[in-house]
Amino acid sequence: MTQKTSSLRRVALASAALICAAAASLAATDVLGPAEPGIVTIEVAPHELAECRETLAQVAATPAVADNGSPLFFDRASDLPQVQCVAVSDA
Repeated sequence: MTQKTSSLRRVALASAALICAAAASLAATDVLGPAEPGIVTIEVAPHELAECRETLAQVAATPAVADNGSPLFFDRASDLPQVQCVAVSDA
């Protein structure tokens, strides 16, 4: 084997090892990450509950876009946390 072939072989092996390490870290991130999105609770006064729910419905109907205006293609139901309005009385 020439020195050039040996160097290319080492580069190929190192590349394969790095690819395997990257795949393993991605798999570990998926396993260790939260399985389900959380729930965001918005506390409002009882007389503001209907308005809060209406606003949430309008936001849910609005298509998601990036900062530059391009559409984001993802499943809103599974990728985002749930948001709910809860009436809280002042005690």
